[in-house]
Amino acid sequence: MAPRKRKQSQKQTNGHAHTNGNSNNNNNKEANQHCNGAGNGDAHSHHNHDGFTAEAKEALEKLTNALPRNSKIEVRHPTLSRNPSVANYLRQALFVNESEALDHKKHVPAGTRRRVILLLGIIIGMGLATVLMRQSKDAAYMEAFSHYFQDFDLASMVPSGMIPDEFIGNVSAMFRPEILTEEEFYPGEELREEHGYKPKYPVTMIPGIVSTGLESWSTTNNSCSQKYFRKRMWGTTTMFKAVLLDKDCWISNLRLDPKTGLDPEGVRLRAAQGLEAADYFVQGYWVWAPIIKNLAAIGYDNNNMYLASYDWRLSFANLENRDNYFSRLKGSLELSLKMTGQKHVLVAHSMGSNVMFYFFKWVESDKGGKGGPNWVNDHVHTFVNIAGPMLGVPKTLAAVLSGEVRDTAQLGAVSAYVLEKFFSRRERADLFRSWGGLSSMIPKGGNRIWGTIKGAPDDGTHDEEETVIKEKIAKSEETPGATSKRKYGEQSPTFGAMLAFVEGSNMENHGMDESMGLLSKMAGDDYNAMLAKNYTVGASVTQKQMDKTTKDPASWTNPLEASLPHAPRMKIYCLYGVGKSTERSYTYNRVSDLAPHIFDQRPGNVSDETGQIPNIYIDTSVHDDKLGISYGVHQGDGDGTVPLLSTGYMCVDGWSKKLYNPSGMKVITREFTHQSSLSPVDIRGGKRTADHVDILGNYQVTKDLLAIVAGRDGDGLEEQIYSKIKEYSAKVDI
Repeated sequence: MAPRKRKQSQKQTNGHAHTNGNSNNNNNKEANQHCNGAGNGDAHSHHNHDGFTAEAKEALEKLTNALPRNSKIEVRHPTLSRNPSVANYLRQALFVNESEALDHKKHVPAGTRRRVILLLGIIIGMGLATVLMRQSKDAAYMEAFSHYFQDFDLASMVPSGMIPDEFIGNVSAMFRPEILTEEEFYPGEELREEHGYKPKYPVTMIPGIVSTGLESWSTTNNSCSQKYFRKRMWGTTTMFKAVLLDKDCWISNLRLDPKTGLDPEGVRLRAAQGLEAADYFVQGYWVWAPIIKNLAAIGYDNNNMYLASYDWRLSFANLENRDNYFSRLKGSLELSLKMTGQKHVLVAHSMGSNVMFYFFKWVESDKGGKGGPNWVNDHVHTFVNIAGPMLGVPKTLAAVLSGEVRDTAQLGAVSAYVLEKFFSRRERADLFRSWGGLSSMIPKGGNRIWGTIKGAPDDGTHDEEETVIKEKIAKSEETPGATSKRKYGEQSPTFGAMLAFVEGSNMENHGMDESMGLLSKMAGDDYNAMLAKNYTVGASVTQKQMDKTTKDPASWTNPLEASLPHAPRMKIYCLYGVGKSTERSYTYNRVSDLAPHIFDQRPGNVSDETGQIPNIYIDTSVHDDKLGISYGVHQGDGDGTVPLLSTGYMCVDGWSKKLYNPSGMKVITREFTHQSSLSPVDIRGGKRTADHVDILGNYQVTKDLLAIVAGRDGDGLEEQIYSKIKEYSAKVDI
C-alpha cells in the first residue's frame, strides 16, 4: 500500500494558526522546502488545512480504533503538541512519504530527531504496557513507577491525551538535573558542625548486584553493540532505549558465554569506574549517592573515598581472571596504608558483602593474593556489612530455576503474558543462569539453615500488616484465577518447603537440598559445571570439615564452609533492615504435559529440550493475606529482598562460634525496623526506611557509618536487635 502524502499547510508567524493560499511568499517558500520536488510543490503549498485535517483524522481514527476500547490512550492531532518541533516531527512521521522524508531530514536538526525517537520509544513502550495492563491495576503500578521518575514535563512534549494521565509528569529525574538541598547532606553536616566529625580512615565502598553501570567497549564492525560504544548497556536511559528498541542486541551484550562465563566473541561489556559508577542507577534513582554526599559533608573527597565497582555478572573467580579485580583492590589498600598510615574501612552493600568475604579469603591464600594470614588484620580496620545476604537469597533460586521472582509473579495474567511475549521465562532463565555472579547468592546451608518440609527455624515470621497493606498490588478479582483457597491443603506449608507444589501437580514439596537437585536437572550441564566450579552451598559443622573446605576457592563465598580471616583487631558491623515482607519460599505448579503451550499460564518452557524435565512456574492463583502468601510467594521477615535468616544468622550466632570465627573478632549487629514515611514527598520511603536498597538513605544507618569512619564508633554503637533472629538462630541445626 502506497504511503500517504502529507498535505502541507502554511503557518502564520505565531506558529499555531494555519492560512490558505493568501500567505506571503516567504511562507510559501518555507512550505515548499518540505516537499519532495516532484513538480507539485506549489500545489502542496496551497492546500488548505481542512484537506490535511480530513486525511489526518482518517489515519488517526484507524489508529485509535486499533486500541482496546477500555484504553485510556487517546490519539489526537499531532499539531496539538505544545512543542512545535515535536509536533512537526510527528506530523511528518505519520504523513510524509519516503522521498519527502529524505528531503526533509536535511532540514531537521539531528539532535531533535534523536530526542524524539528516544521519547517515542519510551512513550510507545510504557503506553503499550499500560494499555494491556488491567485497568484496575493502573493506579497501583503507575504509583510505583512514579517513585522512580518525578517531574519530567512530558505533557509539553507530546500531543495532549496521547498517553495515560497517571504517566504524565512522572518521568522526571531521569532527564532533569537534580537540585541538591541542604537536607541532602544531613546528618553529615550536623555531625561535622556540632560534634567535630572529620575523616579518619580511608573508605572504599563495594556495591551490590545490578548497582554498577555496565558500559560497552565493543568495536567490532559486525557487532550490533558498536553503536553503543562507551554507553551504558546497564544503567542510564540508554539501557531502556536498547531494551525497547534493540532487545536482541541488548540480550547478546548482557548474556555471558555459558561455557566460559565471560563475554561472548565480539562483545566487551565492562563496569563503569569511579564514584559515578554506582551513585545513581538512572538519574533520579539513587543508590550510593546519599552515602557519598554525607561522607563529603564531613570532609571526604575522591582522595580518600573510593568505589570499587565491578561487573556483577561475573563469577567471583572470573572477576579476577578477566579484570584483576581483587589484585587491584589489594594494591589500592596497600597503597592507601603506605600513603596515609591508616587502615581502611570497607563498606559493602548487598552482594558486595559476599564479594568482600571472598576477598578476605582470596587475599590471604596462596591460591589467591598470597598476602599471608595477617594481611586482613594489617590493612582493614572495619568491615561494614550493610544488608549483606551472607547465606543467600531464595529469589535467586526462583530466578535461575524458572526465570521468575515476586515482581513478575504479581503482574497478573494479562501483563505476565505481555512480558512473556517480550522477554520469555526461557530467555530470562537463560540470561540469569549465564550470570555467574548471581548464583553466588544461591541459598547456603541447605536444610540445616532453611528447614525441611516438616518445619523451619523462622516459620510464621511474615508481617501481616505489611503483607495486607504494603504488598497488596491486586485483589483476587484483579488477577484471573487468584483465590484465597490453599491448593496444598488446609494448612500453609512450612517455609522449609522452599518449593511447595500444589495438589494435582504430581510433584512433591522440596526443601532446599531437594530444590538444588531439581535445579541441577533443569539447568543443564553448562550451568551445573559453572556452579560446581565456583560455589558451594553446604555447611561444615566440625573442625575437620572446616579445615578442608576453607581452603577450597569454591567455598570462599560461603561463610558456613570458610571461616573468617585471622584478624583479631578488625571489627565487623552488620547493619540491616527488618519488619518488611520478604520472599522466603514459593508455591509452584507444573504445566500439564497435555496442555497446549499457547494456553499455559506461563508460556515459554524452561525445561530441557527433550521435555523430560517438568515445566514449572510460580502458581499465582495461590493467595492468602492472613498467611502472608502473595500470589504464590510466601512472605517472611526481612528487608524486602533478603530474609532475616540470611542477613542475621551469621552476625548474631554463626560468627560467635570459633569454628566460623577462629580469631574471635568482634561482630556488632544493629537492626533497623522498616518504617515507611506517609509523606508523598518521600518517594523512596523516607529517612527511616529499612528496605534493602533504600536503607542506604536511612538517617540512622548513615549516622552509624559516619561514626565508624570518623573513629567515633566507640560512642554507643552497640548491639541493637528488634527481630526474633536470636530465637530463630537457636533453632538452626548447626
